[in-house]
Formats: sequence, C-alpha cells, structure tokens
Amino acid sequence: MNDTLKKALKIIVPISIGVYLTWYFLSGLSEKDIRETKHAIAHANYFWAFLGLLVTFLSHFSRAYRSLFLFEPLGYKPKLKNVYHGVMAGYVINYTLPRSGEFARASLLSKYEKIPFEKGFGTIVVERVIDAMVFGLIFLITGLLRINSGDIDAITDPGESSSDWKIYALIAFLMIGSIGLFFYFKNKKFRRLVKEKFLGFYEGIKSVWTMKKKWAFIAHTFFIWGAYIGALWLFALSFPQTAGIGIDTVFGIFLVSAVAVGLLPGGIGAYPVWVTKVLAMDGVHFAALGVFAWGAQTLAIVFLGLLSLFLIQRQPKEESEQNEVDI
Repeated sequence: MNDTLKKALKIIVPISIGVYLTWYFLSGLSEKDIRETKHAIAHANYFWAFLGLLVTFLSHFSRAYRSLFLFEPLGYKPKLKNVYHGVMAGYVINYTLPRSGEFARASLLSKYEKIPFEKGFGTIVVERVIDAMVFGLIFLITGLLRINSGDIDAITDPGESSSDWKIYALIAFLMIGSIGLFFYFKNKKFRRLVKEKFLGFYEGIKSVWTMKKKWAFIAHTFFIWGAYIGALWLFALSFPQTAGIGIDTVFGIFLVSAVAVGLLPGGIGAYPVWVTKVLAMDGVHFAALGVFAWGAQTLAIVFLGLLSLFLIQRQPKEESEQNEVDI
C-alpha cells in the first residue's frame, strides 16, 4: 500500500465513521422524539447546555491527565496531547466496535509514544477497575437517595431472554481459551511471547501501587465522575420541565445512562429511553432531556474523537518519538 493511499484512508475512514454515526443517530429517533426535540432545542437555555458540554470535555481531559500518573512509575513520560488524543480516539472507536476503544488507545500510545502495548493496556485496566469501584459507590448513593422512589432496576432489566448471549459468549470464550492453551503448550515461541506480554501487562497493573501521586490520581477520579453527574444536571437545567428535578432524580438518570453506555455503543437507543422512564417514574413526563443529553454528548465525542484520530496521525514522526512531559 503506497503512502498516498494510506493518507487517503486515514482521512476517508474517520469521516465515514462520523457520517455513519450521525445517520444512525437520526434514524433512531421517532416522530414524537423529533418533534419534542426540535421544540426543546428551540427553547433550551444554551448557557446551561454549553456548561454541560464544557464540564464533559473537562472530564475527558482529566481522564487523560490522570493516566500520566500511572505511566510515571513505568519510566514513560508521554505527551499529554497524545494521551488525550488516545482517550478521545478510543471513545469514538467504541461506537463502531464495543470495548475496542481500549485496545485502540493502547495501540496509539504504543505507536506514537513508544509505550509497549501490554504496559499501556495494563494501565487502562487499572483505570477501569478504579472507575468500577467509584461507580459502585455511586450505585450505593443512588440507592440511598431513592430509597422511597420506584425501583429503577426494572428499567435496565432486559428480561430472561438476555441470558442467551451470555451463554454464547461463554462458549466462545472457552473455545478461544482452549485454542490459546493448545498453542501455549505446543509452541515454545508462542509461550515465550505470552510470558513477555504478560509481564508487561503486570507492570502496567502494578503501577497503581508504585505511582507517586496517588492523591492526585484519586482527586482526578472523583472529579471525572462528579463531572459526569454534574454535566447531566446542567443539561437538565437547560429545560424548564427538568430544571427543578431533585438530586435523587439526577443520580437516577445518571445511573441508567451509565448502564446504557456500558451495554451498548454510546448507549445507542437505550440511553434516551431509560432516562425518560426515570423522569416519568419521578413524575416528570419529558422525553427531550434524554434525547438532547445523549445527542449532544454523542456528537461532541464523535467530533472530538475523529479530530483526535486525525491529529495524532498527522504529527511529525520525530515529534511523536520525544517522550517528555512534566506532571
């Protein structure tokens, strides 16, 4: 593949992804959602909406900055801009293939910051474990705040039929694992490669214990999740119908939106529906908030993610090989 074709694909592919995601977003709206969303957009208070997007952006930036603390004990000092581009590119890639963004992020850091893939991916796993713990705390807080409210578990419960995909996933996992074990014991080169990758992955994992700025890492973690909740509250303030909702409702809609994003690429389909159901459960019948919040954040991530994917691939090679960042 010649250089001209490579450069063309680097431009065409990201743009094609953006066009596809935009079409998918618009085609998924019902006529009622479209009418209500148009009316809401026309009468929204964009001061709060802009603040919501700004807070969302700060959470993404904070996530990128937080990861620098994990790289330091590994002996790497990547550029903050490249780490940020990796985070945002990972987000948008997750919209095309669920959970593939983490691999893409580690790959980009490996290519442009010379951080071995397994070490970079190890730090990402650490981030996900810490985030899961904070999400668990938010789940408990939500339960306490909504102790006298309706049961929101029923909203995100897909029913008994959802167990089918878990069975298929388990079978696929066992098959892949069996093939992997066969090659591991039969092929010395493969066994040596696995050991090398595992050691690198372990180094990335243990960076959480060896990093120097643990309190800064914790502070950024709580800021990130506080920003997620705060952004949703700011979006609610953009509409008179939802400006007066209580903190229990804010936590409720955040919880279902986070679950939607975790289950589906960007929460497509489920996010606005589940948010609307929580509002209705609390006596607020207003579908536009879920559609608006999901649409605004999705379009922002698609734009920023594609921009990051574009920019990180167009920096000079000599610039990407310099690993000097102060944190």
